[in-house]
Amino acid sequence: MKKILSILLASSLAFGLCACGASGEEGEKNAQSSVNGKTYDHATLRLSYATGDTGMDGLTAIEFERLVEEKSGGVVQIERYPNCQLSSGDMVRHMEMLITGGAFEMAIISETSFADVDTTFQVTSIPFAFKDYDTAWEFADTTGGEFSKELFKKYGVIYLSTFPNGIMQFANNKREIRTPGDMENLKMRTYGDLQMSLMRSLGADPTQLSFSELYSALQTGAVDGNMNGYQTLWSGSLHEVQPYITELNATLALYDFLVNEAEWNKLGPDTQELLQECADEAAAWGRNYMSSEEAKIKQDMIDYGVQVYVPTEEELQAFKDAASSTIEEYKALVGEEACAAWGIQ
Repeated sequence: MKKILSILLASSLAFGLCACGASGEEGEKNAQSSVNGKTYDHATLRLSYATGDTGMDGLTAIEFERLVEEKSGGVVQIERYPNCQLSSGDMVRHMEMLITGGAFEMAIISETSFADVDTTFQVTSIPFAFKDYDTAWEFADTTGGEFSKELFKKYGVIYLSTFPNGIMQFANNKREIRTPGDMENLKMRTYGDLQMSLMRSLGADPTQLSFSELYSALQTGAVDGNMNGYQTLWSGSLHEVQPYITELNATLALYDFLVNEAEWNKLGPDTQELLQECADEAAAWGRNYMSSEEAKIKQDMIDYGVQVYVPTEEELQAFKDAASSTIEEYKALVGEEACAAWGIQ
């Protein structure tokens, strides 16, 4: 992690210096047009994201594209690149490429992807930190969001807004999970150290794997299951290869609208304001969509044949108790300031 951090810090500083040097040079400015009293840069911004166009990042990217092009009269264009195409499906490389710049200007990335840069980004993923979406948005739109904005800026990234990838459920193709004991030796796909720690605390065997490899790994038995939100499980067709889901609401997964800071600084103030406004509106759309769709998707999975188990309060508490070592470890790791900003006690 230290190696990645030093490389990315150096790259972000270099790009920041280049951006500052270029801003005052003649001939560097974008062509501009006036639309409804606003002056927008003629710009085509590449937006990269991890899943396909039916995932939450893809659906919200499509809404963002629509808003930007509609409000700017087509002066500002968004080019979408799903499935981490520009990083060959590698989500870690995807994050690195946003920070270093050049391959694309914007991205929608899960905050947990930045854990290799700074473990503080894992604060919103601490197990059982948020009882529901509304509690999370209360902090995301106030102190939590401000904290994230400052944290991203340290690494040359502009944070615009956030929306859900979902509240994580446990899915697998071996057996119904009712207690932590049922997790014993299950090969569970994870992404990041926090998920690995959580799975180990519950007795499972965690395996790091990119999302693009997950479906085939479930087919072949390389892994037995994974933790994801209903929308991601559905959009990835993972219900086809995992007939068991336990509804634990284990962790909250957030997607963020992000921009490379050097590229952001090349844009005029009206274009920056446009992108911020559209990111806020697209994120609000994504939040509403998730809230309305999850119940429908859950029923669609049941109709398909997936067995969804909802633990009792006592059973849920048993999972929380089993996960306590991970919860306390990561509260200490991210620090009191981060926990306070996000209302985690």
